[in-house]
Order: sequence, then C-alpha cells, then structure tokens
Amino acid sequence: MNAVRLPALVVIIALIVGAFVFQVQIEGEVSQSKEPLAYSELSFGLPQEETSGDVWFCLGPTNKLDGVDDQTINISNLSSVGTEGLKWTISDSEGNVAERAIQVEGKSQLEILTSQEKDTAEYVGVTLEAPTGDVLVDQYLEASEYSGLDQGFCGTTTSSSWVVPWGTTERPGAKQTLLLYNPFQAAAVADLLFVGDQGLRETLDSQGIVIPGRSVVAYELTERIPDAPLLSSYVEVRTGQLVVSGLSIADGTAPSGIKGLSIVPGSPEIGGDLFLPGSDGEQTPGAVAIVNPSQLVVEGELVIRPGDPDLFVEPFGFVLRSGQRQVIELSEYPRLEGIGPYSLYIRSFDNLNLSASYIQRFLSDSLSEDAEGTATTGVDVLPAVGYGATYWLTKVLGTSGNPAKLTIFNPSLKSIAAINLWTEDEVTLPDSFELDPGDRATLDLDVSVLIEVESSSPVIVITEWLGPEGRTSDYGISVEGTVSSIQR
Repeated sequence: MNAVRLPALVVIIALIVGAFVFQVQIEGEVSQSKEPLAYSELSFGLPQEETSGDVWFCLGPTNKLDGVDDQTINISNLSSVGTEGLKWTISDSEGNVAERAIQVEGKSQLEILTSQEKDTAEYVGVTLEAPTGDVLVDQYLEASEYSGLDQGFCGTTTSSSWVVPWGTTERPGAKQTLLLYNPFQAAAVADLLFVGDQGLRETLDSQGIVIPGRSVVAYELTERIPDAPLLSSYVEVRTGQLVVSGLSIADGTAPSGIKGLSIVPGSPEIGGDLFLPGSDGEQTPGAVAIVNPSQLVVEGELVIRPGDPDLFVEPFGFVLRSGQRQVIELSEYPRLEGIGPYSLYIRSFDNLNLSASYIQRFLSDSLSEDAEGTATTGVDVLPAVGYGATYWLTKVLGTSGNPAKLTIFNPSLKSIAAINLWTEDEVTLPDSFELDPGDRATLDLDVSVLIEVESSSPVIVITEWLGPEGRTSDYGISVEGTVSSIQR
C-alpha cells in the first residue's frame, strides 16, 4: 500500500521514493513503478494483524481566509468497535503545530472545525494516523459568498513530484494559491515551475523553497503571475516529500465571469494513459487541460468513448513540447452534440509524460426545475487518473431537492466489468449490471449514504453534486490490494 506510516518517519523519507509511479529526471527520462499510485487508499475489513493501517493528509484554507465560511474535517469509523490509536496532528501556515489523540465510536462520525483548532491561520494541514484502518477522512469547504463548495476525501499519498494542471489568476476577482504541506519532521526543499500564457517560467522566489517540518507554505500566484486564464504548476522536491493542492477562489468579476471555490489535489503521477469520467450527455461539457511536465515532446490524442458502441467520434489530437499545456473546450465542438453519455481517454503515442484535469463551470440553468434554491455559478476541477480498482467506497451526499450523482465507468480498453453495489442503509440500489469498455453508468441518489462498489475488473468511481451552494465532484476511496494500472 502507498500510505505513509508516520511512526517510522526517518525510514520512510529514505525509502518511500521507490513507491511512486513516476519521477521526471533531469535528462527527461521517465521511470514508472509496477504499483499504481492511488490518491487515497483504504485498509478496510482486514484482521488487525493483517492491516497496514492508514495515514490521511488533509490540506486547505480555514475560515480565516477571506470568503471561506468553514473547513470541516469528517472522520468516519467504519468498524463496529471504537477506534484505537488515532492521532490527530494539525499544522498551519504560521508555523504552529498541535497534536492529540482522538476517539470515534463504532459506526459513527466525528466532525472537527479547523477554525476551533487554529484561531488565526489561513491555511492548515492535518495528518490523521489510523493504525488499524477502517477509517474514512474527508474535508468539506464552503465559500457561500462565491457560490463555492468543495467536498472530497483527504489523501493518503506524499510524493517528490506534483503537477497541478489547472489554475487561474484572472484579474480582478480570481485568486490562485499553491499549498505545500510537509507532514514530516525534517524540512523539505522544493522547486516550482509554472506554465502561463507566456510559456514555462519561474518567479524570483520559486526555486529552493524551504517547507519546514510539519508546516504549510501557501505560495500565492495571483500577484506573481497575474492575468493568466490558465496557469499550470509543477513541483519538484529536492529533499523530502510533500502533499500539494491548488486552491482557486473567484468572485465572478474576472473577464471570464468565473465564480466559485475549488481545491484540487496535485497529481503525483504522469502517464501515457489517463482517464476521466466525461459527461452524462445532459449537462454542458467541460474543458480538458493537458500538460507535459517533462523535457520530452509528447504527441497524443483525447479520445471520446461514447456509451453507444456504434458511434465513432473523431479524437482531438495534440502535440506538446516540454512544459507546454493545451486546453480543449469540449462545449465548442458540435461533434459531441447528441452522442449521449461518454467517458474520456487521454493517450500518448510516444512516451508517458502527461497529466490532465477536467474543469467544469456551471450556471444557474444547469439546475433542474425542482431543485431547491438557485445557484449562480460554480467551478470544479477533477484530476485525470491512470488506475482503477475492483473495490471502492464512496460517500454520496444527496438531498431530496438536489440529488447527488454516483458515476461508475469502465476505463478498460478490452474487458467488460460486472458491477455490484452495497450499502448498510435502507436505500434501493440497482441489481448487478455490466459495463462495456469505456462505458459509464450514473445513478441519482437523493439521500446521504455510504456505498461499496465491487467489480470483476478495475473501474473508476466518482460522486458529483450541484446545488445552490456550488458544485463539487470527487473520486471514491479505493480499497487496499484492489488497485491496478490500466494498460493498453
């Protein structure tokens, strides 16, 4: 498993490098491990003597940041017995650290407002050690003034290389911040590179940034690289390991009219085969940002995979030099009109150096007529992944006025996936069904429920929600031992 075991920090810092899917070398070479790297992976349902435990990392703004209402960390105990050995550590952007033991009763949840833990800091990083597994940790952010909402699972991964494909520094009104969290005792040193409208660039202070042990560094980009409608960020760590996220907040006054809040985890992997859930065929399509963080030229294409096997949609080709990025606005292409649901496949023709994100911007007419309230706008960013799993857990946060969507898609290029869904709650779920290669299925749920998804071959699970408070989507949690890379 790729989760970090904090009690052995000194050993981990020396050894964990080999666990990552990629590392971009100075010479432009790419090394890829055999084990895929999941954003979040859970030890679940194992005897205590067999579990490796989990370490969770949460990163984001508190309500001390202008426009943010609250940051809530939700800890769910999936076991029928109370937790043992849970350790909570919170570090902030002002250099303060606090830690304590916590207890969560069996089959119950604990919500912690970070504003009550830290009185003045605008950004915090949280580490939760769960030595026996069976614990889910997620983060909820709301910025109601900006119609901003972000809800998603925290990560279990640290890395020495990160890519944040999408951000914006449009002025006025948009703020982009790169958050660097070092959960370890020893200091980390990182170099930052950015790709804006004028190509690959550095800032005066972006090289050799020191992130002290157990601290958060907030690197503000809006003033350093202003007026970039699309800004991609690369983080290469010289010493140590980090957790990285990109925070976007926009108030609607930018030229594009973008409004909302999104905190998206950086991608700790690059690859030649990446996958995104695509569209249900009803909502306005989003945009795909594709970046090349390596020193090699990459040629590839964005493939549209309709649910109807008889349909063929011409792919979108691209050629990216070192550090370049390209945005494909899917809503601008008539070829996607009327094709129904589809998933997305980003593939390289020549090497493994790609990272990508899917960006969605929503207006009030995206809501159904019977939805409660009115949403003005919202922004949501979902990173592309190169792995699937045969066992997932996910939280669906629907309400009677605004159902949530549970989407399952089969990224395989050749295998049919048989799907089974379970829940302990009194919710009616569909019987077993099959997904052809590239196909997807979406289920609307008007309740809040924890769902288990099991499949005969690796699939990808996403939850989505759109309502008056904004828009959010997130991957489910893959279960330890069930994750695998998607191969051609």
